[in-house]
Amino acid sequence: MRVFKCSHCSKIHLEIGHTQIHFISLLDLRRYLETLDSIDAAYYADINRRKGLNKVIILPLDNTGCVHLGFSMQEFESLKSVIRQYLANHEFADEAALEAVNWQEFIDWK
Repeated sequence: MRVFKCSHCSKIHLEIGHTQIHFISLLDLRRYLETLDSIDAAYYADINRRKGLNKVIILPLDNTGCVHLGFSMQEFESLKSVIRQYLANHEFADEAALEAVNWQEFIDWK
């Protein structure tokens, strides 16, 4: 599992085995991590274990719902850790993630 920015297309790639998920900016990757963090992993792991699944955290790969990625609890935590580490090392590297501040609005504010 790894996260890297491609020197050819400038996208951020999250590589999980033979699967890659592409992000246009750090902001998109941050939002993805927020989504992962919002998942009650223990709840879904319990449900999926009762179904006899080995990979207990099942994430949709896209919005069609046709393709899913399966993770054990350890793999799921590793996924989040790899993303967190990448973001920590590239916090301000992506200008698209920075918000422009209109100082005139602050000056005119009463």
